[in-house]
Amino acid sequence: MKNHSNIVSYCNFSTIIINSIVALIPIQMVLFIMFPHPNTIIEWFSLYKDTPIIGFIGFDIVYVFSNILMIFLYLSLLIIIKKYMNNLTIFAFILAFISLTIYFSSNRFIEMYTISNKYFEATNEIQKYSLIAAGELLLSVYKGSSYFIYYILSGLSLILLFKSFSKIEYFSKRTVKMGILSGIFMLVPATMGIIGMVFSLLSLIPWIITCVFLVGDIKKIKNLTIAST
Repeated sequence: MKNHSNIVSYCNFSTIIINSIVALIPIQMVLFIMFPHPNTIIEWFSLYKDTPIIGFIGFDIVYVFSNILMIFLYLSLLIIIKKYMNNLTIFAFILAFISLTIYFSSNRFIEMYTISNKYFEATNEIQKYSLIAAGELLLSVYKGSSYFIYYILSGLSLILLFKSFSKIEYFSKRTVKMGILSGIFMLVPATMGIIGMVFSLLSLIPWIITCVFLVGDIKKIKNLTIAST
């Protein structure tokens, strides 16, 4: 009885998380259009100095929140379907958590804020040049190897996770197909030029649809759990 109550609670919680993730997507897109990235490290420093919140937005702080929500979504799904998981499901969840860990190691929005402040506090050119070099390094890390690997592993984890969901009767075929399609698009990182940006944007379409379908599947699990009490 208590276990059923927990499942219902986590179903409600995961639905809120999914809706929040979907709500953040258009916000990210609007902010990206309104506040394009600076072209030079000095411009980044100036942006952080003049309007820190815009600097944080430029360094993908909204995407950071979105990935934090993904952690809670994966954890809640783990609890909801723990009795029905297969080895592929477990492996996919592990891969997803690894990818998110890698992402958080690549985003250095706090470090960039700190360095930008130090740059304008610097008293000589040598200090400024060293801080510029440090800022350039943070920018390279921000969209470097870690980000690339994060993207690939995220795509693989989505493909494997929704493939494993095809073996769980509560998830519809349409949810599985859209989830796998979203993962396939994510196999091309956003940092790979125009092609990467196109695939990144295209991946949002099946992902939003997946989230909508997933909410319906979770609602079905919730109703079946209530009916069985």
